[in-house]
Amino acid sequence: MSVCVTGGTGFIGSPLCALLLSQGETLRMLSRKVQPVLPGREVFAGDLLQSDEALLDFVDGCSTLYHCAGEIKNTGLMYDLHVRGTANLLKAVSEKIKLTGKPFHWVQLSSTGAYGKREVSKHDAAVSIDESYSPAPVGEYEVTKTISDELVISFAKIEPLFTYTILRPSIVVGAHMPNQSFFQLSAMVRKGLFFYIGSKQALSTYVHVDDVVRALVMCATDTRAKGQIFILSNDCLLSEVIESMADTYKVPKPKLILLLP
Repeated sequence: MSVCVTGGTGFIGSPLCALLLSQGETLRMLSRKVQPVLPGREVFAGDLLQSDEALLDFVDGCSTLYHCAGEIKNTGLMYDLHVRGTANLLKAVSEKIKLTGKPFHWVQLSSTGAYGKREVSKHDAAVSIDESYSPAPVGEYEVTKTISDELVISFAKIEPLFTYTILRPSIVVGAHMPNQSFFQLSAMVRKGLFFYIGSKQALSTYVHVDDVVRALVMCATDTRAKGQIFILSNDCLLSEVIESMADTYKVPKPKLILLLP
């Protein structure tokens, strides 16, 4: 039986596919674009924005789906892809369940942006957020991803053969990350230009892409994950990240702190 993946050529989807293949999975990937021959991957031509037979064919023979497709740049495309696309894919899964009577597990790649921005007192270094918090997204990406999550949760309430797990990572870093801010930060440390603002005790909420990928696989393989939402973040002091960068580059550790009024 195949494992289905959307967003399989993306920053997180690509290493996810590589890990699944290394574990001997039969992999099926949805793509709107013509892809080169990818060993071990069955590429299905299809579009999440089209509710047609292509999506039903895509999920046919699958019992697990990783929904990693997302738009991070063009806000005009976010609602269509995240909301309409998820609705169309859920419709295909619903039809598959009706035809086969077999269970189906959906792993959703979401974002901690679902929890929005929490007010932090100037006397506090950080605010703690866990899975018990209600969503309060701000911004088109965060809002549409959260709506996508709610569609999945709502479908599980009416279809007993459908289960889900939602993974909400924080800031995902890795060699091929689309947003290069992490590497711009490290360049400032290397050049001796970095300084702290407010406090060295501020928290860093990065998580490496490899950890996200392993967590996604666990969401699909550990039965305890069914029906759960997980936040994934490797929280540590920002100073630990900065000093590790300085050690790597063999440059002095930044000490300057700009105090806020």
